[in-house]
Amino acid sequence: MDVHSGNSRNAYTECTCEQGSGKRVGMVRRQCICGAHLYGLGHTGPNMFGFIPSSSLAHYNYDCEFNTGVTLPGGRILEQCENCGAIVLCEYPTLDGSRRGEDPLIAYGPGTVYEQCDIESVPLTYRSFRALMSSGVTGGVMYSEAFKTNIAKLFDTDIDHLPSWKVLKDALLDSENCALDEWWQAAIGRNFIVLYENSKALRLVAAWHRVPGTEILNTDMRRVIEENRDPMRHTASDADEMEQAGRELEISDATKRLLLTGTHARLRLIARSMRLGKPITELARFVSLESLMGGKQLWENGDVRELHFVPFGIFHAEVADDTEMHTVDIIMRHNLLSRMMCSCEQAQSLHVCRHEVATILQLAQQFRFAIDLDVEHGVSMREGEHGTGGQFGHYANMLDVMREHEDSRDTYEWLTAYIQPLESDTGDLYHTEFMTMPGVMSSVPYVVYEPIMLGFIDSVLTRCSADFTKTLRRYGLDADVDPKILNMRSLDMELVSALITMIVYRERRSDGYLAECLENGVLVGLLKRMRELVEEHKGRQSRRIRQ
Repeated sequence: MDVHSGNSRNAYTECTCEQGSGKRVGMVRRQCICGAHLYGLGHTGPNMFGFIPSSSLAHYNYDCEFNTGVTLPGGRILEQCENCGAIVLCEYPTLDGSRRGEDPLIAYGPGTVYEQCDIESVPLTYRSFRALMSSGVTGGVMYSEAFKTNIAKLFDTDIDHLPSWKVLKDALLDSENCALDEWWQAAIGRNFIVLYENSKALRLVAAWHRVPGTEILNTDMRRVIEENRDPMRHTASDADEMEQAGRELEISDATKRLLLTGTHARLRLIARSMRLGKPITELARFVSLESLMGGKQLWENGDVRELHFVPFGIFHAEVADDTEMHTVDIIMRHNLLSRMMCSCEQAQSLHVCRHEVATILQLAQQFRFAIDLDVEHGVSMREGEHGTGGQFGHYANMLDVMREHEDSRDTYEWLTAYIQPLESDTGDLYHTEFMTMPGVMSSVPYVVYEPIMLGFIDSVLTRCSADFTKTLRRYGLDADVDPKILNMRSLDMELVSALITMIVYRERRSDGYLAECLENGVLVGLLKRMRELVEEHKGRQSRRIRQ
């Protein structure tokens, strides 16, 4: 059969769907476009994904139980083909085992296939916050079956007694749980499914595009289309989105192999990986001296032969060591080393190995982060030897109470680390794209930020206080004060932090403002002032210790 036609009778099986008071028979895909078998609703495993739209987690649905989420309007379950990495929309799930009727919130029904594609080919709509907010794309949370196991471990329970989404939200937003992977913010449109590490920063980690010919319009959608008499509907940007992206969506064999590499790397990390939750710049503080020096030597020798950013936000590397080649997979979330694993024996015992160190150093060079390898190192970490583990498992946790009084974040070194990357050519930090809108005389410009800038935005959004306006008012400043009018040398740490946060938040409603602050040097100037204050703080601490 034509692998992209989706019309083979053998690709489908019948299912009974309840709708109203009657029942009807529909068709459900049981064969992927590559010919591999699909298992469908009810199958368990890391290749099954649930999606819950943000609207279903608000208002009266906000208190819903975990497993109820995908049964709400707009909720859905998807299956990833183990052979080619494509994602297929499954039947609409219900709690009582029946089949949910056709969902008018979902344009294309069960059986629609989305082929894995390079995130660089994703349309502008999904890469600009301003464009996304005006697009009508459905946003929400997407998670795999493996996420349930991670949540159960965090809350010290089992997958049959998971907390509600209202409680779970707090865990997802807590930066201490950066190693709580297998969930993503997601945007699902008519033609694309896109996963983000963080939708506030729009850092894309995976994408799929609809395969024409596989979609199945539900009855309600067919009726809406037939009744639509708008003569301009054929010129809408959404109508020709796939045609515009057609050239980029021609996936080469080399790209397909790289995309599958990410799919397989994710499965390896689920099966066995080490949880870290540490900043990349603090490498020397949690790695043994032997691994640190061995990894440094491998990196200096150029033994990190390949380093690719592959689907699901994984950095995949091949590291040569004598006559052997080792595979390293690393996930970074919120600019922290979240999970990683190497194929070598040392890493399999959940110790940081030299191959992982070499890969981290290569990553740091790629993102232009400076890592001090002379910092006094700690011992090699093992799974379970870091953090507090089940932070949400009970209310009285003395370690968590103690952590509230730590002032390690007050030094802002995690933010001043961006000075060197942001001082580079601004052309490496962002670019402007234009989208032609129907009925608009000129194209609309949108600023798209590169991964380094998205990392900076993510740092500010997740670790700086959202109450920056209160701080500005306390200093007698407006919420939209222009930092250029201020004497940079007179600013204290609290005000500098508030101004940096203000710049990032303003970008979300004033597209391009962050880029403007990069061009005029304001942002880097604030970061340098912050570094001066950090050094002064360290100096005072050092003098107190000597006294």
